[in-house]
Amino acid sequence: MERLASREALAPSDTVAICHAYRHAALKTPEERSRPHVVALRRDAGGGAGFTGIIGSTPEMLQVLRLMQSAAASPIAVLIDGETGTGKELVARGIHGTSGRAEGPFIAVNCAALPEALLESELFGHRKGAFTGAAADRVGLFEAADGGTIFLDEIGEMPAAMQARLLRVVQEGEVTPVGDTRPRTVDVRIISATNRDLTAEMDRGAFRRDLYYRLAAFPIHLPPLHERGDDVVLLVDRFLGVAAERHRKRIAGIEPVALAALARFAWPGNVRELQNEIDRAVAIARDGATIGRSHLSAKLTAVPRSAKAAEMVGEAHPTGNPQSAIRYPQSSGSLREVRAAFEAQYIADVLRRHGGNITRAAKELGLSRPVLHQKIKQYGIR
Repeated sequence: MERLASREALAPSDTVAICHAYRHAALKTPEERSRPHVVALRRDAGGGAGFTGIIGSTPEMLQVLRLMQSAAASPIAVLIDGETGTGKELVARGIHGTSGRAEGPFIAVNCAALPEALLESELFGHRKGAFTGAAADRVGLFEAADGGTIFLDEIGEMPAAMQARLLRVVQEGEVTPVGDTRPRTVDVRIISATNRDLTAEMDRGAFRRDLYYRLAAFPIHLPPLHERGDDVVLLVDRFLGVAAERHRKRIAGIEPVALAALARFAWPGNVRELQNEIDRAVAIARDGATIGRSHLSAKLTAVPRSAKAAEMVGEAHPTGNPQSAIRYPQSSGSLREVRAAFEAQYIADVLRRHGGNITRAAKELGLSRPVLHQKIKQYGIR
C-alpha cells in the first residue's frame, strides 16, 4: 500500500519508517539486501499506538479501522481488496505495526512484479547450484520474515504452480528452498492484497479455492476515494502539509474553487493520484502562495461543473479571491479547525447568494431551518 512512502499517502513525520530491506543474516551480498521490489519495515517510533497515516472519517473508513484493530489482535490471515491506489499496503503495515509481531520484520512482495521462476526463488530461497546463476545459498523472503509479517501484494497475479507451493506454506508453516529436499519451519503471518475479484478468478479456474479460503479468513475491503465523500478534504489538508515540507515551501491554504475541483473529480487512481496532484500543485506554486485552480492539472480544471460539487464547496469566487481561501491552521487540531472553517465559509457564501434568505439557503444546503440557524449561531455568521 508505492512503494507506499510514495504509493499510499505516508507522511514521513508520523507513519511507519521505511527501513533498508531487512534480510536474514544469511543474505550477505549487497545485491540481495537491496532488491527494489522488497520493502521491509519496523514499527514506527511512536510505539505503534493507533494506525498512523490512515485518514478517514466516513462510515466506510471507520469500519476499515475497526476491522484493522480486530485483525491486529489476532494471528488470522488477512486479505485486503480494493482498487489500485486505495492504500492496501498502508493497511497491512498498520495491522503489523499494532500487532504482537510489531518488533519483527515486515516484508512486502509484489507478486506481479516477478516472473514465476524468480518468484519461487525469492519467496522460498534456493540452494547453491539449484539453477544456472545460483552461485550461493539464498534465504527466501518467508524465512527472512520469520517472527514477523509477509505482505503478498497483487496475490491474484500469482501463477497456478506458485499458488500450490504457497498453499503448503500456509497449511504446514514450512518452506522448501529450490534445489533442497528438507523443509524449514517458519513462523510468519501472511497478509495478502488484490485489486481483482478473486471469487470471479476462482470461477474461471485462475485462482485456487482452497488457497483463497486460507488467505481470506479475515477480509477487509478498502473503498475507492470517490465513495469516501468528505475524506477528500481531510486528505488534501494532510497532503498539503506533507508536500509543503518536502518542497520547503510555505503554503497558505487552498481556495474553495480549487477544493471544489478536487472534490468533484472521480480519482481513478484513488488516494495515490490525489497525493500526486497536490504534490504537483505545491511544486508549481510560489512560496507563501495559496493553491488555486491555476495550480491544478488540466484533467481537473476541464471537468464540467456539477450541482453536487457546487453544493459541497461554494464556487462563488471563480477569480480565486485570496480573501475566500481556506487557511489551514498550523497548530494541533487543525484538521477539525479546517473543516469548521470550510463549512462556515460555504454557509456564509450561500446566505450571501440568497440575500440572507434562510429558507432558500437552507434548501440549497440540504438543511432544515432550525439546523441552519444553529450553525449560523455556532459560527457567528452575520
